[in-house]
Amino acid sequence: MTPRRRLALAAVCALAACTGDGPATSADAAAEAAGDGPDDRGEASDVRDEASDDAGDDGGLDAAPDDRPAAPDARADAVTADRAPEAAVDAPPPLPACVPATGGGSVTVRAPTLLRGLRDMGTESWRGAPAVVDLDRDGAMEVVAAREQRVVVWQAGGAVRWAAQPGTARIWAPPVVGDFIGDASLEVVVAAGDRVAMYTAAGALAPGFPVRWRDEVRAVAGGDLDGDGRPEIVATTTRTLAAGGREDVITAFRANGSVLRGFPPNTTGAGRCDGACDVAGAFDQNLALGRLDDDPIADVVAPTDNAYVSWHRGTGEAFPAAGIFRGVTRAPGVRWFTDYALAQMGYAPNEATAEQAHFTNSAPAIADLDRDGRREIVVVGSIQNAAQTDRQRGVGLFVFRPDGTRPPAWTAPFQARTFLAGLADLGGNIVGTTNEVTVADLDPAAPGLETVFAGFDGRMYCVGADRSMRWSFPFTTARNQLPTGALAADLSGDGRPEVIFATYATAANTSALFVLSAAGAMLHRVALPGRGAMATPALGDLDRNGSLEIVVNLKDPTPAGDEALVFTVPGSSPNCLPWPTARRSPLRDGDVP
Repeated sequence: MTPRRRLALAAVCALAACTGDGPATSADAAAEAAGDGPDDRGEASDVRDEASDDAGDDGGLDAAPDDRPAAPDARADAVTADRAPEAAVDAPPPLPACVPATGGGSVTVRAPTLLRGLRDMGTESWRGAPAVVDLDRDGAMEVVAAREQRVVVWQAGGAVRWAAQPGTARIWAPPVVGDFIGDASLEVVVAAGDRVAMYTAAGALAPGFPVRWRDEVRAVAGGDLDGDGRPEIVATTTRTLAAGGREDVITAFRANGSVLRGFPPNTTGAGRCDGACDVAGAFDQNLALGRLDDDPIADVVAPTDNAYVSWHRGTGEAFPAAGIFRGVTRAPGVRWFTDYALAQMGYAPNEATAEQAHFTNSAPAIADLDRDGRREIVVVGSIQNAAQTDRQRGVGLFVFRPDGTRPPAWTAPFQARTFLAGLADLGGNIVGTTNEVTVADLDPAAPGLETVFAGFDGRMYCVGADRSMRWSFPFTTARNQLPTGALAADLSGDGRPEVIFATYATAANTSALFVLSAAGAMLHRVALPGRGAMATPALGDLDRNGSLEIVVNLKDPTPAGDEALVFTVPGSSPNCLPWPTARRSPLRDGDVP
């Protein structure tokens, strides 16, 4: 391990987010009972929502949705060299981004209403985001989600169809659902500790599984890495494999449990990495799979717990880096300074003032952001000084090509500098923010696609393909409330996607499910019980009645025993679902077609 790697790992592992909280202790419970400081406001009935206060909404937390819109904000002190015009609540909506539903839909998005709760064993959840899928392709939909050590499949009506426990460790990442075997049904893949398990649509452990990588696997995804028409399973770990002077964070498995040729890429030699490649652990869904070049197979992108991103072809070979990067031949050797000139040099003369990214909890995307026919890697990282003595410099959105070069609009990242919370875990099994980016066409009048992501400042941001800020929405001013990733889906059938996300907190009954317009105005805020939802919600026509449901996998079960909540959205339609679940698809690939 190089001296700079030791420094990087020591700095980040000083934060609880490096390992995640283990099981709650009695001390945690006592702290929860006593409150977490000035941001906890006493009894639940007296708690007011911070986002509503900031947005001009003084509604309290009750069981009914809050329907009063809040204006998006273009606060200048939250960003550097990025501006957006002030947006009025009554501004005209953007043009439709999708074909409207039959009949044209409505410009009015109706409030999500609670349809039913889903129950299992009364356990907590981590990042085990739900998926709405038809596992056995019989026309009836199921909900697949992870609760503590179990993956649970519920029927649409709420009954548990089956559940399985791959080991004694928690399931951190969202379950992956896809046709891995090539039969008439779909399979479910989950990771617990160092185990990766595949289950059939009926809940049986698939032949060849479980397999093992390294503890703890916090990201799994599916993609066709060998061109055979079926996805392989890709996993990343918090603890790298070191051998022969190289390190690996990624591995891949076939549907029969065998390791895919070329993986792990660096220690097998397939990656062709030299001493400049810098690899660290991956701590929160740090994985995207999709085509970066012109061949028909998927490539692998894995940001890691330092200022570096690994991206490899499906063969395991690390992508060649452009010649402008001094002393670097392969992609994992590019150091992600905010300053493009420093990134090309590979070092900073003054590390106390130079800024770089840190990708500890970064969930990336692959997309042709500017629609020029070439695909880019899109990733949000925390920003710190290069000396790592000041780690609270907000977040940065980076966009770059497969050779590491940056498009003209993105020679500098978009930065939201204000810091409130989210870099570190908050205690009581409440973990820090996933730096997850959602990519979708929210405004077809603007060139390219839009990105949506959370800052460390209690705001959700929308940034265009030209790096200009479209809007920012304040969802909290509290230091103990954090957001999930965002979804994008049309909830009224008019062809205009809305933005949906949830929040979670150390304090009970302060979190909510938010629905924003494509222009960033708050349409609905629905109170969530307990500590909210740490997992990104999911959308789908669960009841097969032509309208959408929103499934929220709660952090904790309710007093009645509900572990997930199903909301229906009257007047919605499944006509436009550009990003309906965590990591865009049930394969959790982060890949935008």
